[in-house]
Amino acid sequence: MANRTVNIAAITILVTFIATLFGACGNSDAGMTRTEVIDVVRSELADVPAPPEPGASVAEVERIVQAAIADIPDPEPAAMMKPEEMAEAKSAYVPPRYSPDEYTQYFVKDAIKRYETDGLDATVAYYNTPESIDGQWYIFIGDEEDTLIAHAANPSLVGVPAVEVTGPNAYPSGIAVAASADQDGEWFSYTFPNPATGAVETKHSWMVRYDGLVFGSGWYEDGPQKSDPPAYTKAFVRQAIALYDAVGLEDTVAYYNMPESIDGQWYIFIGDEEDMMLAHAANPDLVGKPFSYATGPNEYPAGSAVAASADQDGEWFSYTYPNPSTGGIETKHSWMVRHGGLLFGSGWYEDGPPKSDAPAYTKAFVQQAINLYNAVGLDDTISYYNMPESADGQWYGFIIDEDGYTISHPNPERIGRDPALRIDSTGYFFGDDVLAATEAGRWVSYVFDNPDTGGEQRKHTWVVRHGGLIFGSGWYEQ
Repeated sequence: MANRTVNIAAITILVTFIATLFGACGNSDAGMTRTEVIDVVRSELADVPAPPEPGASVAEVERIVQAAIADIPDPEPAAMMKPEEMAEAKSAYVPPRYSPDEYTQYFVKDAIKRYETDGLDATVAYYNTPESIDGQWYIFIGDEEDTLIAHAANPSLVGVPAVEVTGPNAYPSGIAVAASADQDGEWFSYTFPNPATGAVETKHSWMVRYDGLVFGSGWYEDGPQKSDPPAYTKAFVRQAIALYDAVGLEDTVAYYNMPESIDGQWYIFIGDEEDMMLAHAANPDLVGKPFSYATGPNEYPAGSAVAASADQDGEWFSYTYPNPSTGGIETKHSWMVRHGGLLFGSGWYEDGPPKSDAPAYTKAFVQQAINLYNAVGLDDTISYYNMPESADGQWYGFIIDEDGYTISHPNPERIGRDPALRIDSTGYFFGDDVLAATEAGRWVSYVFDNPDTGGEQRKHTWVVRHGGLIFGSGWYEQ
């Protein structure tokens, strides 16, 4: 702490705070002593962030403060503050801007005080002037019909109903803000243009419904960027859940079935308690159908796996799926959250390994089989990999049980095969190599008939031990 510094603005804030504390000294029969005030000041200084330019050290400020209050006499009982005076002194305290939540609440409270003192017309007139803007903070006021009557940062919004105030991708931020407001105050977070920077950022608005009106303000911060797709995906889903909490299911579903709600490769899908698709703007044909209806290439049961993976804490599931923004089949990473009995999800895409890179493609093919098993369990995984449709050219998945017997294979003749019969065309017994599979995976090579060509070729099989089972697939040398 000795190396941290504080600037003049921080000292000014502390002087105001100290004055308030000494106003409180002697309140009732148990006032604050000088030592207690110094302890409070030291605590406040500990939370002051270091400024970008050099200033006085914390130790120096403590010495200044102690010297400044050394000659202040302890208050006599007759000078003690009354409770109403104490409340007034407390209310005069202005929170620092480096505590944006507190400052925002103070800013809104101050607007309500102005309304109580000056009336509606004067208050609206003031908060429609540029002078009312304080950096990133400005007041917006909605009338009894939730139509904006004050918004100095964007005067074009004055007279506009909240339902028509939207953010990026037509997100219905206005109606969500109005719906969230109550007499005790409520927060609502969403993306919105920051008038101080001109950038679209994450805004945290505090709204209070008072005397039939809505008084609100907010502060901004940089949200996750698309260059960080996992974080952006989580924030995208979180914003969908926030909308649902604010406006309810019907309006949320209506929005996320609009093409405007799609943000490049990101779109929201929503499922009900029975895992029926309620919203899916990227593929409207899926709406009204069970998640199991959504399959990927080779009939991979992506929808069933996504629904099975979701929980209230959020879960990832990766699989191949069409990317609506490119039209290509890519690896999709979906983040799903169950909230209020519903499923909210979205995902991001990346290029998976191409078939021209056979080893990498094989590993990804096996991993997708493991992902399916983790999501839906053994029976459904076996059922899928027993289907001929599960084969992708020369790639197909097989599963071996704890005793070494094949329990899943698209060729029914291979199911139940004895481990002792794993002999290649040259008489080489490769069964032990397969059963030596580890969690990290290993390659096993042998000569085998290629069903695509009908000839004998060397096959390279990737096997992974997972959950007591062995998952594998392979490719043939040309």
